[in-house]
This record gives sequence, C-alpha cells and structure tokens, in this order.
Amino acid sequence: MLPFLNTRLRRRLLAFTFSHAGENFYVRELAGLIQEDAGNLSRELRKLEREGLFTSHVRGNSKFYVLNPKYSLFDELKRIVFKTTGVAGSLKGVIDDYPGISRAFIYGSCARGEENAASDVDLVVVGQFSRDKFVRQVRGLEVKLRREINFTAYTEEEFKKEKKKAGGFLNTVLKERPFMLKGRLDV
Repeated sequence: MLPFLNTRLRRRLLAFTFSHAGENFYVRELAGLIQEDAGNLSRELRKLEREGLFTSHVRGNSKFYVLNPKYSLFDELKRIVFKTTGVAGSLKGVIDDYPGISRAFIYGSCARGEENAASDVDLVVVGQFSRDKFVRQVRGLEVKLRREINFTAYTEEEFKKEKKKAGGFLNTVLKERPFMLKGRLDV
C-alpha cells in the first residue's frame, strides 16, 4: 500500500500536482515549483509511477509526469491531500492565524472536488479581522499554489443578514454544500 504523505517531498509533490491535476510536468520544472532537489524528486516520481499514481511520457529529451486519474485510490487521495496539505489545508493554516475569523469555507468547484488546473479557489470568510494583512497572506498563498483565490468577507452581522435573503448570493453558495475550514454554518 502507498504511504502517501510520509515525507516532506511527497507532501509537497502531491499537494502541488493534485491542485494541478491533468497538467504535465518535467522533473526540473516540478522541482523548482515545489522547491525540492530534482534528483530526489525524480526517484520519488519513479516510485509513484510504479505504484500507478503517476504516468509518464517522453517528449524530446524530457520525461513528463502527470497524475493518473485511473489510479484506484485517486479520488480518495485527492480529497485527503486537498484537506491536509493542498488548497484547504494551506488556507486553513492562514485562517487559523486569525482569531477574529469565526467561520470560513470554500465553495464552488474546489469544494465539490471538480476543480481543474485553471480553477480558482472561492472562499467566504466571516468575522472581525485585518483585511489588509489577510489579503497579503492570501496573495502569498496564491503564488505558492499557483491558483487565484477569490474571497468574500463578511462581519457576523452582514453574514446573518445576507443568509436571510432568499435567492441571494450566500444562499446559493450554501446550497452547494461548501467545505468548512473554520466554524459552523448553522450558528
């Protein structure tokens, strides 16, 4: 069985490639993107290819790797990586730094597990916090994840008021079963 998150290299590799599923990467490119040694990464990719999680093809002098969506545990791994070291885990790390944030959730294609390499991350954040500082941290995370993060911020009062509006933005989002990062929706 695949012990899939047991090393820093593997955590970084899977977090990045699952958030860019379907994209092909050559070893040196990927090593630069996840800031790991190309030799170690090459060995790790060969191991994961033998397990069936990655496939590869050669184009010119470069060997390209891509996640294998036919891997038997692909969907389960994708959700676990998303929640722990991927988009959700990274956002949760930022959000947990703000005690004034009472609720936060991801909605849209990422929350449904239907994102692709071009998908942005849609986020709702509720509470009293420094928006300027939060924006700076989110922008840093965008660079790290190579994903655009769009967030909507509400105070508690605004959230409760917007939630009561029939057919409003928030009600539409809440019907999609968002992925909670902090707090609860029913409070």
